[in-house]
Amino acid sequence: MPRDYIRVVEGPQRTWTVLREPHGRILLSFNVKSHAVAYARAVSFSDKLTLFIDDLRGISIRQTQASLTYPTVLV
Repeated sequence: MPRDYIRVVEGPQRTWTVLREPHGRILLSFNVKSHAVAYARAVSFSDKLTLFIDDLRGISIRQTQASLTYPTVLV
């Protein structure tokens, strides 16, 4: 695992939390997973950090660098 990275985890009461790892510093929590992922993508991209998102079983999946940017042209 990289030294510093961003991770999206499911927290208590079905909230989604964006963490700055490896120390587990909470950045923000959201009620909707897609909102947490969008925020985490932006932080990861701006700070040039790797992004991990937990799946339904709690396993962290590393996201590709290309997934951190948004398309400039929508078709």
